[in-house]
Amino acid sequence: MSLNPVHNVLPPIASGARRPSGFSPASGPKSKYAVSAPSLWTAFWREFCLENQPHERCPIPGDGRSAVDRHWVYFAEDLPLGAHVIDLGCGAGVVGRTLLSHRRDLKVTGVDFADVPALHMANLTIHPWVNMEALPFDDGCFDAAISLFGIEYSNIDQTARELTRVLKPGAAFSFLVHHHESEIVGEGGTRRRALRELLSGKVRAAFLAGGIPGIDQQIRRLKGEFPGDPSITHFSRYLRHKITDTRAQRQVTWQGMLDGLGPEIALLTHLQRSAKSAVEMGNWLASLLPIMKTVSVSVLRRRSGQPIAWQVNGNR
Repeated sequence: MSLNPVHNVLPPIASGARRPSGFSPASGPKSKYAVSAPSLWTAFWREFCLENQPHERCPIPGDGRSAVDRHWVYFAEDLPLGAHVIDLGCGAGVVGRTLLSHRRDLKVTGVDFADVPALHMANLTIHPWVNMEALPFDDGCFDAAISLFGIEYSNIDQTARELTRVLKPGAAFSFLVHHHESEIVGEGGTRRRALRELLSGKVRAAFLAGGIPGIDQQIRRLKGEFPGDPSITHFSRYLRHKITDTRAQRQVTWQGMLDGLGPEIALLTHLQRSAKSAVEMGNWLASLLPIMKTVSVSVLRRRSGQPIAWQVNGNR
């Protein structure tokens, strides 16, 4: 196995996907990980779709996947014959495929603002580079709308207006939105804090100084703050291995870690910001309530009772 852990890190965002590659994060006074969201997610999906059958992989750990699949099956059962469904923030199309595995008569059109792999197959089409806030479809052309961890990344005011335009009156919708107490969000937050601390000024100073006692002290601190975190173990081993290089070589190594991990930190930041508490969900729903006929909210949970997602259902 390569000693460079930038190419052997654990899955970001509990998704099973590898680290996005091909970034050069910009630095500046606001954020040293400031990269545009479409660019971040484009690189994520390019890496994600290198895997065989990426649509079979779902960013939900444990028994949450089966609960989410059941949710979509129940939703599909009530759709009219031959219904045309729009999938917002579709990614690799996992939800559309789930619907079609249960109802072959449906037609699903997925959109994503990233450069996801375009797809044109029987009853399933995926359009990359499409903003939810400006859908390129005719008025009243969809019978239903769905989203799995997608719609909450958009400007909900603009997206809600677009939905009322493209959905037929009475059209059903169902959105699963990140819950701030879910395992996905919790693991993502822990990983984000660990990676940020790994790239902190204290670790950088110790590594560039080139002293083994100094970097060992920082490694012990990191392992104490994030016990059992595999990424800390991988990167600590890597820094320890490179500590005897020349200072110029160590500077190149450190920049490589910034370039490799900065985008993942930015993606995890997007995840944290998109997740909703009860209060935040109430504010988020304020954009849907005035323009939808019915809206109901509940929490989809694992068997243990832990939240998976907010479940937002209703009709146009």
